[in-house]
Amino acid sequence: MEMPGIWGSFYRISTAIYKLAYVNALWLGFTLLGLVLFGFMPATVAMFAVCRKWMQGDWDEPVFATFWANYKKEFIRSNGLGIALILVGFLIYWNLTLFTGMEWTYVIIRYTMIAVGVAFAIMVIFLFPTYVSFDVVGLDRIKTAFALAFGHPTYLILVLVGLYALQMLFMTVPGLILFFGAAVPATFLMWVFKLVHHSLERKAQTQEVQQT
Repeated sequence: MEMPGIWGSFYRISTAIYKLAYVNALWLGFTLLGLVLFGFMPATVAMFAVCRKWMQGDWDEPVFATFWANYKKEFIRSNGLGIALILVGFLIYWNLTLFTGMEWTYVIIRYTMIAVGVAFAIMVIFLFPTYVSFDVVGLDRIKTAFALAFGHPTYLILVLVGLYALQMLFMTVPGLILFFGAAVPATFLMWVFKLVHHSLERKAQTQEVQQT
């Protein structure tokens, strides 16, 4: 039975902190288990899957079982996506290093590539919530992440401001990074994604009412 009053609030906060630290430890451990290169993507997808359960109100969902099931299921597929992202990121960086002169054509190309790089980084931020929330594959994941990021500028600003605030917090208290450096940003992103999803549902309902 849930405890009422201040002790109940303290218990819920303590439980949330413990679970955040636990899933962060799982993310770190399974990233290392995959030798980082092959462990980062499936561990990150698994962490976002756990955070999605929390945002759906399933706080009693077994963390390890959910994490491990998604890690195994998405190991190959997420690593394939990760390789594609690395290649695209490298191509963007490589093009930036090629056009370093001050000629106006080089300047235009350089700033164009910077804009492409920023858009790519924003897409990657929205990619993981998209990955665990929609049953889409391949390029459809990337298209959906782009649409959600740039189709909702208010939430995009919220994400950027929130991540910047978390970065400042972790820089101020570096010890927090080890225990919460991945799980807290992931939970924050899934919370914003939940708001986006509710916004889409409201728009769909409004359109249905207008059509009837």
